[in-house]
Amino acid sequence: MSPMNASAQGAAIDVKGLRMAYGKKLIQEDVEFSVAKGSVFIIMGGSGCGKSTLLKHMIGLLPPAAGQVLYGETDYWAADVAAQDAIRRRFGVLFQGSALFSTMTLAENVMLPMKLNGDRRQSAAERRDRAEELLGLVGLSHALDLLPNEISGGMKKRAGLARALALQPEFLFLDEPSAGLDPISSRKLDELILDLRERTGAAVLVVTHELASLFAIGDDGIFLDAVSKKPIAHGAPKQLLDSCDHPFVRAFLRREVPPEGANDERE
Repeated sequence: MSPMNASAQGAAIDVKGLRMAYGKKLIQEDVEFSVAKGSVFIIMGGSGCGKSTLLKHMIGLLPPAAGQVLYGETDYWAADVAAQDAIRRRFGVLFQGSALFSTMTLAENVMLPMKLNGDRRQSAAERRDRAEELLGLVGLSHALDLLPNEISGGMKKRAGLARALALQPEFLFLDEPSAGLDPISSRKLDELILDLRERTGAAVLVVTHELASLFAIGDDGIFLDAVSKKPIAHGAPKQLLDSCDHPFVRAFLRREVPPEGANDERE
């Protein structure tokens, strides 16, 4: 899929004037971007710049110091509890460590969101059928009744993806999905993410600093900077690699040492 313009395609998510802080400690400010429907949006930047913190603000785990996170016309953080709950039911989330429950089989892990937040009329057998379908979608049909400690790291990521899809989400959030994976497993996961995007039409937001992955799957993105505490680039990762006017961003994306003076342009 070619890079998307959110305004042309229809924005699924709008982040406006977001300021993130822990008490008096500023993490990022002036964060603004839109995520187009059916696109893969990458949150980029070095360690400690606030990538995962931004994700937490978007999925309802951390309130911002200022600004808006809009799903359609609804500002999540200005909405009442019932409206927030309704928005969260449209989310699918894969946390960095997969967050599978160790005492549950993969099928039971995938069924859990259906049991807690799904259609109350759905029977246990129907939930099991749906879990089998989703685990089959990520290539784990043979592992339905295995426990998380009986499978590899790559399989855990795929099982986590299956669980994230349990409620047919409109918004899929993936926090460092390739972290800890070997190159082959990482490539397979990238291909799976693209396949799931095509199958579901979800807006996919990915936090990552894995260069191969962000170039392979990213339609659009934003680059957060830990020094200036502001975004310093916005665009498709491949486009930023070729034409970004920030030397630090270019160096980061090319795995190069930033040129002398690059930090000056970030402050």
